[in-house]
Amino acid sequence: MSALNRPAPVETLPDRIALFAFTRAWRVALLVALVAAIQPLASANDVVGPVVGAVEATTAHLLYRPAAAEKRMRLTLLSESGDVITTVDASSEQANDYVAKFAVAGLQPGTTYRYKIEELTENSNRQSKSLALVEADEKHAFTTATLARDDNRVSVGFVSCVDIEPNGMWADMRKLGIDTLCLMGDTPYIDTADLKVVRDRHRKFMQMDDLAALARTTPVIGTWDDHDFGLNNGNGLNMQKGKPATRRGFVEYRAHSQYGNGSEGVYHKVDLGMIEVFLLDPRYFSQTEPSPVDPSQPTCFGKQQWEWLLEGLRQSKAPFKVLAMGAIWQDKKNRETDDMFTYWYERDALLDFVKQQKIGGVVLLGGDIHVARHLRHPQRVGYDLHDFVISPGHTRVITELDVYHPSLEWSLVEGWQFLTLTASGKGDDRKLVAQFRQPDGIVNREVVIDLASATPNPTEDNGDTTSLSRELRAYWSFDGDLSNASVLGDRIDAAANNGAAVVEDAGIRGGAVQLKRSQQQFLNVPRSFLDETSTAHTVSAWFRSDSLPAHGSSERQFLFESTAEGAPDGQRAWHLSLGLRTGENPDQVNLQVHTVTLQPAAKPEAAPQAIAQTPFGAMLDRDKLKGQWNHVALTFDAQRLQMFVNGQKVIDQPLPIPGPAAEFGGLILGGHRAGVGRNFDGAIDEVAIWQRVLSPAELQSLYGNGKPAKIGQ
Repeated sequence: MSALNRPAPVETLPDRIALFAFTRAWRVALLVALVAAIQPLASANDVVGPVVGAVEATTAHLLYRPAAAEKRMRLTLLSESGDVITTVDASSEQANDYVAKFAVAGLQPGTTYRYKIEELTENSNRQSKSLALVEADEKHAFTTATLARDDNRVSVGFVSCVDIEPNGMWADMRKLGIDTLCLMGDTPYIDTADLKVVRDRHRKFMQMDDLAALARTTPVIGTWDDHDFGLNNGNGLNMQKGKPATRRGFVEYRAHSQYGNGSEGVYHKVDLGMIEVFLLDPRYFSQTEPSPVDPSQPTCFGKQQWEWLLEGLRQSKAPFKVLAMGAIWQDKKNRETDDMFTYWYERDALLDFVKQQKIGGVVLLGGDIHVARHLRHPQRVGYDLHDFVISPGHTRVITELDVYHPSLEWSLVEGWQFLTLTASGKGDDRKLVAQFRQPDGIVNREVVIDLASATPNPTEDNGDTTSLSRELRAYWSFDGDLSNASVLGDRIDAAANNGAAVVEDAGIRGGAVQLKRSQQQFLNVPRSFLDETSTAHTVSAWFRSDSLPAHGSSERQFLFESTAEGAPDGQRAWHLSLGLRTGENPDQVNLQVHTVTLQPAAKPEAAPQAIAQTPFGAMLDRDKLKGQWNHVALTFDAQRLQMFVNGQKVIDQPLPIPGPAAEFGGLILGGHRAGVGRNFDGAIDEVAIWQRVLSPAELQSLYGNGKPAKIGQ
């Protein structure tokens, strides 16, 4: 290569990063191109399988389609030494698209079985004979799960949004030795209720060479999402006529132990010892009946699936429980309504159940949006709840769906992505490791969840109404610094802006933060601290005004206001908002509350909308505010908002439109959402926020006639 054509040397860090990204993408693209060159797709009339489906400790399910022909067949399981263990007969019937299902029981846990499939026929003398269709060898074998909940290793793969095309994911999964593969929906894309097309797409998908090779030895199970349900943004109402056909095709080409309630839906679960995977169906029943948790709103899961899920979680003995589905658990923030934000009341009731029942080791998993994401919802279920989104399994990414969320930790907008969840360890050292992967052995992100960190705190007594540490989500004492002293730790440490500073021994107790309006000083809290769509919380603070809005002026001073995305800006996200402004009486000022809440959907197939409620205010005497410490507390329960000043209730306002908190990303202390322009002039101390409504006695103790109770004790 001539010097003129030689690439410039890589010298800078950005250059190195760019070269790495290019090299990685080139390796993946080359791998897939090579696979495509040597793997032509099979005809839909050819054989499908054998496919190993749901395999647990003592049971196994397999399917096999011997081309388009009706045959009587026998599955024989053998030990690794060749001894016959058991046989099961089944037939491939035209009514089931010639797919035969084999269900085997009475197996031994943690045992490898080889299998063969034979056609059973008769000769001219009506004597039985068999014709080998699948030989018993190492390419046709599976291993049952072990129910050991300790000192065991289990690895499960997850993928969604996969085209019928060659890719490197299936081969990578074989190399990794995953124990089960979960197809999370849009696997494949179908987008019709024409049964002939539905079957054809399922056949061709399962005939992809690398997937077929994987499925001969590795259990393959799954659920569906909108495109294999039959319609983009599909639900049980707009697919009411078509869903029996799409369900029929799905059931024919999946070998599960359960398909929904037996006649509707496709939900099921698999217990692998260290991990139990609940494969949910958010499509079939959605919009078809009232929600079991709020009859005024449409359901997502339906009553039967809901009861099945709660009972399954209650009875699960697995250290880690994966709640997996094709849709995502959060708001996609587009025009579609097929996410759990639309059904926030069922999502929240489910997570509240996990918390109340003290069920440990729960993680969430979704797909659908053509972006991979990791979210961590702090203390949502009595511990941090990890939420994984794995998509896409092809190359068509959707950058617009890589949206902000207060709990977002990481995202990647690239194609050919899959996830592995691996549980291992013993006793207190048990852990779940999540790896976001791409072909060619690429690991883009690893998340380690220690079981101890996913276990409810045994000292947290939900029945104790006397401790101010219970459900304390944020606490800034300003005793020496701006750090948070709640369980959320430095995630929500405050940051000073424009010279705001802590002054020692200047507060109602210890230090306080001093804020000068003339210098537009404020503090910024960069992350949210309440549950998404919170329906119960309390905010408490002490403040001392050095000046007040001049009578007759348009001046406003905000004690605090929530921000949209964790940084000062003007977006509407002021669920928490409290400020001072003038009123008609020159001797008083208005301490005014604003809030943004969610208005429940008013019609089928619609999502809730964020709305600003009418401001609520209380007139307070100027001479009791200026230069003196005053305590204020706000309580919110999605039905009404109350405000207490120095222990006295001054606002008791039913919400004109009841609803939970709308999303917000952070908090400004000493100013409004934009940070500057409406700043507070004075000192603020002892700011605390709880994920519950405090009792009247607790609120009184926070005031304490000027000697407040210690928080977090």
